[in-house]
Amino acid sequence: MKIVAPFVYEVGEAWRKGDLRVAHEHLATAVVRDFLAYNARHYPLSKGAKEIVVATPSGQAHEIGALFVAAAARELGWRATYLGPSLPAEEIAACTRIRNARAVALSIVYPGDDPGVPEELTQLRKLLPQDVALLIGGRAAFGYHQALRVPDVHLISDLNSLEMTLDEMRKQ
Repeated sequence: MKIVAPFVYEVGEAWRKGDLRVAHEHLATAVVRDFLAYNARHYPLSKGAKEIVVATPSGQAHEIGALFVAAAARELGWRATYLGPSLPAEEIAACTRIRNARAVALSIVYPGDDPGVPEELTQLRKLLPQDVALLIGGRAAFGYHQALRVPDVHLISDLNSLEMTLDEMRKQ
């Protein structure tokens, strides 16, 4: 988190400013994805580890935030199922039920003004059991959270708040 997260931030800023091409950003994403996936195998799990499903909602293709969430959850003793980018609410909910997950975490980065995202989040909250926490985070999450008219969607502002939230939930 101290090395890769700042690297990803700098890549994103350079892409946003036009200093890097889309191909560069995709290459950096692939390298980080491989690095995080490889290292995920080294986190030991306890028998009673709780499950979290991690993805990005439909229309959200930037997955690095979701990869970080999965890695952080594993580091905290969660069993993380990473589904990847741009997944419909119905698919996320189905996986959550199959895996008997206690939480769903979504990374929402770009675009920040997709009118379909609030609908997807509302649909997902309706499809999830009441006892499953729905966490959203990422650069664009705050704006979408403000647009929601659905209770019980937790806004995660940064990796520290994610870790605190998951640690509290794991102890319950």
